[in-house]
Amino acid sequence: MAQDNPGSKKTGAPATPAGGGAVRLRRADREREIVQEAIQYFSEVGFTGDTTQLAKRLGVAQTLLYRYFQNKDALIERVFQETFMSSWNPLWEEMILDPRQGVAERLMHFHRDFARVHLRRERVRLSLFFALHGWDMSPYFRVMRQRVYEPIASTLRAHAGMPADGAPYTVQEIELSKTVVEKIQYYGMRQWVYGLQVPDIGPLIDASVTALLEGAATALKTADAAAARPVSFASTHTLRNPK
Repeated sequence: MAQDNPGSKKTGAPATPAGGGAVRLRRADREREIVQEAIQYFSEVGFTGDTTQLAKRLGVAQTLLYRYFQNKDALIERVFQETFMSSWNPLWEEMILDPRQGVAERLMHFHRDFARVHLRRERVRLSLFFALHGWDMSPYFRVMRQRVYEPIASTLRAHAGMPADGAPYTVQEIELSKTVVEKIQYYGMRQWVYGLQVPDIGPLIDASVTALLEGAATALKTADAAAARPVSFASTHTLRNPK
């Protein structure tokens, strides 16, 4: 059975015992190893995968996992945080609103960087498994709305020559703002879920941003204002987050 040594003050790569056997890791290193392997494991098999198999992949006893995580849901929560919240780029909002660049340039810049982060195999597959598991992803959706979709909606308003009067964003504006992000997400599904061949994403992003800007002004000006209503982030899934 692998042994952890939380109090060790040694630095550098841990040594393998002379007679072979498990390598001793500091507590923080062991926890990081568990989380990274869990990300890989659950992205392959989904959340029906059991911790016994995860422990085997790590080469440790299952009981060791519960020294770091109270239960499986606690480990899944950490996987969610690491995959969707900790990888958040705080500069994305700044990219979208940067007044030093033209509208097309900054939207292309943002969407290319979002694709760089989102299109990792593990992230794409876990986004599907979290949804099927009934996990409450509203914290991530909320951040996406506040830090991505609303800034894009503000940019589209300005591009369409509409007044920046602080009026609440309509359903149409928010949905238009999701256009290129959702194309990137579906591109990832084609690649990492369906196993299809996909072209280079860069030119597709640039073409999609161009099409969005060409159509946004007309779409926003002709949208039926009576159809506008508040956007709800209520999940249709049974929420499974540990409280």
